[in-house]
Amino acid sequence: MKLAPLQVLSRDEMLQIHDASVHILEHVGVRVHSRALLEALQGQGLAVDLAQGIARFSREGVETAVSHVPAEFEVFDRHGQPAFCLGDGQPRIAAGHNAVFWVDAETGATRPSRVEDVAQFARLCEHLEAIDVVGIPVMPQDAPTPAATLLYAVRACIENSRKPIFFSTNEPGINRACIEMLRAAFAGDLEEQVYGISQLSPTSPLFWEEPVCEALLDTLRSNVPLAILPEPNAGVSAPYTLAGLLTMNNAECLSGLAMIQLLKPGHKVLYANSWTTTDMRTGAALVGSTETSLCRIAGAQLARFYGVPCHTTAPNSDNHAHDEQNAWEKTFSQFCAVAAGNDLIVNCGMFATGMTCSHEQLIMDEEISAICLRLAAGIRVNQETIARDLIEATGPQGPSYLTTDHTLQWLRSDEYLTPRVSVRGPFENWRRSGAADTYQLAKARSAELARRPVPPLEAVRQARLGEILQAHALEL
Repeated sequence: MKLAPLQVLSRDEMLQIHDASVHILEHVGVRVHSRALLEALQGQGLAVDLAQGIARFSREGVETAVSHVPAEFEVFDRHGQPAFCLGDGQPRIAAGHNAVFWVDAETGATRPSRVEDVAQFARLCEHLEAIDVVGIPVMPQDAPTPAATLLYAVRACIENSRKPIFFSTNEPGINRACIEMLRAAFAGDLEEQVYGISQLSPTSPLFWEEPVCEALLDTLRSNVPLAILPEPNAGVSAPYTLAGLLTMNNAECLSGLAMIQLLKPGHKVLYANSWTTTDMRTGAALVGSTETSLCRIAGAQLARFYGVPCHTTAPNSDNHAHDEQNAWEKTFSQFCAVAAGNDLIVNCGMFATGMTCSHEQLIMDEEISAICLRLAAGIRVNQETIARDLIEATGPQGPSYLTTDHTLQWLRSDEYLTPRVSVRGPFENWRRSGAADTYQLAKARSAELARRPVPPLEAVRQARLGEILQAHALEL
């Protein structure tokens, strides 16, 4: 059977968090810095104070709105072919997104990111088995138009991988351009099929900034799903206690889900969370702490409580180096995210509290993800895998199992995880082959995968991407 989903909240504890969240939304509400959005919500019967810019949600209104959220939806690749179903119980892994710096593969130095870094990152994602979605890894600092840096990164990802796209911006013009680029590149029908997902975030505590509101309204005019991702910071923009942090995230996320379903019932959304705790000794915001991983489990439970798909961030580390701390923080955060049953998990390739990327980190994170997915898959137990007849026929001190059909059959299955860059085998063999550590092996694998071809985007679609980018770059 599969590994039982990790849990840190009881049913009663989830009800307590839900009750507190809807109480806050009903009696305190959220501030919405957009008259257009407030008026649209008021037109749907929501209690709105236009003078104060406050929207309040009744318990019944929140619960009815959440009931309209699709429990799952199909996602397609660039060619319009089915890629996977989001919300079917199988965690999907995304690389990226939205860092600034890059660790140079040749020098090992951290430097400003480049468009070519993004292009190679996407090419690697295309060939990495455990990566399902390409998130935009960085805001490349060499983009010709600084204000449109994300658009150059989106184009690089679309052109260099067929996999679905995950993007995030708080600028409505850029959000519109990203959707246009998805439509131009997609061989299917973007109004009927999902090729990309947009992430939008309220600001803690309890308010929505005007550009984000405008981007939300724009996205609802399309079929592009929205991941509503609050980012409360424990002790800074939310209570310091983990239960208080969960409640703030829950209230903010529910406000987004409720607004979306009021305006467009049935629009595809994800209950999202990007947990941040605070080191009060230094003031540092932390995304790889033990407590954030506990919250990843709780977030997945709350999403199941509401019956909606969920998204979280992992594998995360706050360290600035590819070292042991990086490895243990990333492994624990990814395992908790996967084993708790989060549907979409975004951040492979990133470290340093999400500020830095590297191709080597992407390679290592993909293997961490594959390990976590294999652990969550559990042990397949049936008459064939128990192999009683084979054990009986072989008997005590019988011949080796090496040459049996059973071994050959299962050797070619997914029973065992095939390592990508893990070091295995005798010391002497390792020494003779160059004694490369995992980082060096990841560097070599990155270079090898980058040389593999990727099916090109059709010339007419590629040209259209360029036209969209140039048109929006001039406007920004």
